[in-house]
Amino acid sequence: MGKLQNKFEWITRLNTRVAGVISITIPILALLIMYEIIMRYGFGRPTTWVHDISQFLFGAGYMLGAGYTLAVDGHANMDMFYSRFKKKGRAVLDIISGILFQFYVIILTWKCGLIAWDSVKYREVLTQSAFEPPLYPIKIILFIGCILLLLQGLLKLLGDIETVLSSFSNHINNSEERVA
Repeated sequence: MGKLQNKFEWITRLNTRVAGVISITIPILALLIMYEIIMRYGFGRPTTWVHDISQFLFGAGYMLGAGYTLAVDGHANMDMFYSRFKKKGRAVLDIISGILFQFYVIILTWKCGLIAWDSVKYREVLTQSAFEPPLYPIKIILFIGCILLLLQGLLKLLGDIETVLSSFSNHINNSEERVA
């Protein structure tokens, strides 16, 4: 881990903690779906709320776990292509894709923030459901997930830049030693 990454290590720790807390939703989600199946097919009494709550839990888990997945390098990449490069070459590719990623996540965060703000302002509810749960809590959670992903992406980008710069610096130092 580089010097810059050490200074901002709290971002990875935060994403790890959030992922640990949100991982609790997976067994809750499984229990809810099992409850719905039993009620629907066992007793002929489907619920009006399990589908909505399970979608909210899944969305929260997905977005709040994205930063952690990036921190542990769990996102998919083109290994056939990527694995052919040495550490410096991978870092250069990561910088290029990291800049594009940051651009995308900045726009995503901005839009999610606006959507969450409007949802809170109008106390939005899911009207297509008989349950009619409020939507603003999940939209706020999605916005928070975007912020966590943005921070982790920025930390990764800084680490990749640091890797390339230190490799370049080592190359210059080795060249100077050969000349001397």
